Order: sequence, then structure tokens, then C-alpha cells
Amino acid sequence: MLQPLGDVTVTESKGQMRVTNSIITRNSQSRLQANLQGLDRIRDDISSGIRLRKMSDNPTSGGELVRIGSSMRALSQFKRNVDSGIARAATEENVLDQLTNALTRGIELGIGQASGTANPQSRLIVKAEVDQLINFASNLGNTRIGDEYLFGGNRAGEAPFATPAPATGSFSRLTLAGNPVNPSGNITLEIGDNIFVTPTHNGTEVFIDTDALESLRALSTALGNNDPTAIQAAADRITTANSNVQSLIGTQGARINELETATVNLNLMELNLKAFRSDLRDTEIDKAMVELVGKQTLYQAAMSATSRILGLSLANYL
Repeated sequence: MLQPLGDVTVTESKGQMRVTNSIITRNSQSRLQANLQGLDRIRDDISSGIRLRKMSDNPTSGGELVRIGSSMRALSQFKRNVDSGIARAATEENVLDQLTNALTRGIELGIGQASGTANPQSRLIVKAEVDQLINFASNLGNTRIGDEYLFGGNRAGEAPFATPAPATGSFSRLTLAGNPVNPSGNITLEIGDNIFVTPTHNGTEVFIDTDALESLRALSTALGNNDPTAIQAAADRITTANSNVQSLIGTQGARINELETATVNLNLMELNLKAFRSDLRDTEIDKAMVELVGKQTLYQAAMSATSRILGLSLANYL
């Protein structure tokens, strides 16, 4: 029984199918094309260094790569936050060191002018230096990092302290409903999944709560009043304020250590993710070369066999 099959005729006889030259040609071309495509894929893998170029190549590995990409983007943001935190914490630490120097100088001046050898004239001269120390400390409170005031708290876009410093009343330049308010609130940074740090203190914590500014102003007032007892009391008060500042320096040291440890951990996590991504996506050159040689050999053998078979014809023997 004859059945039409495109341009090929297949004769079925007693359950057997007669294979014609056109079937052999078509099948051979299809298989050679498949082999050639395999060779081209391996060539692309080697030349690009990437074996997983689209999700359909390996849906399971592709899904893992998507998750790795998301994790690496999060890590990049965490690292930027850590770098910002270290910069802010280190800047505050430098400010605290300078504030310590100002308070130390205030203590020296107070002790010197509390003695019986001092006189009203020398105390007025020293008062002028103490006033300079107060203004210097107020200016430290207006330290900027980038476009923000480091100690501005929730109002980091505004200078938190008045300069020159006022002789009486609030040191703060900030107001709320017309009344002076001290800087409050702190910036927090996420340095890991649900891990937050506060890299700096606000202006109230550094300059008001420590009594740094008020104690220096008390010394200035005592010097202006030529009051040895009040001068000594102010010097003692500055000593206490200096101790409070040292506590903040210790806190900042701990914060910097925490942030530097976070940097090490994030770098390690990023390295591990990159290695995992490489295992999933990148070409193993040695294995790919072995596979390429194998496919080349098979392709050459297939071409040789095909050419021999297609060269056969009954006409050759007639």
C-alpha cells in the first residue's frame, strides 16, 4: 500500500517501512544541524565565559541567580551605609577630640585664675580667651558632613548652634513655634537585614548634655565677675564636662569598631555570593574544552558517515 508523505513515498509492506533517500537526507541534515548547534553553544560558552545566559537554559539555576542578584544589590546598599556610618562616626570622633582640647584649655585657665596670684586685669584677659573657646565649641557643633550638619539631628539641614555663642540663654539656633529648641533625633543606618546602627550623637547629647558649653560660659562669667571661688567651681565643672565627653569618645570608638566589623562581614558575604554565582553561571573552561573536542569528533564522524551513505545509489551499480 502506498501512502503519500510530502515529496517522499513510503511503502508499507507486511508491517515494514521502506526508507527512501529523501528520508535519509532529511534526517541526516537534521542531526548534523543539531550537532552543529551543540558545537556553537559550547563555542559561545567558552568565548563569553558564561554558560547560563537565559532562564530557559536552566530554570533552577536561573532562579538562584535572580535571588543572588537581589542579595548582592542589598549588600551593595549595606556597604554604602557602612561607609557613610564610618565617615560620620570618624568625623564626630575628631570633633570630640577638638572639644576635649578646648575643655582642657578651659580647665587650665580656670585653675590658673582661681589662684591668689591672679588679678582683675588678668582675669579679663583670660575671659576673652575663654569666650573664644566657647565660640570655637559652638562652631564645632555646626560641623558639616556633605550637605548636612553632623549634629543637627532631625533638622540636619539647619545649623544647630548660634555663632557667635550668646552670653546668656540657649546656645541653640533652632526654634520651634518661635521658641529655641535643642537638636534632637539621630540618623540610623541599616547595615544588614534588620540590623541598624546610630553612627553619631546629636548636638544636644554632645554639647548640652555633657555641660561642655554651659561650663565654659560659667567660667567666662566668673572671670568677668572677678570671683575666685566661682572660677574654681567653674573649672571643676569643666572637668566633669570633659569626663562626659570622654565617655562619648569611648562610645564612638565602639561604634567604629562595630562598623568596621560589619564591613569585613559584608565583604565576606559578597565574596561567597560571587563564588556561588560563578558556580551557577560561569563556564568551566577545562570541561568545556573537553566537551568541545568530543562534539567536534562526533560531528566530523557524522559528516563522514553521512557523506558515505548519501553517496550510495542503485544507479552506481547499474
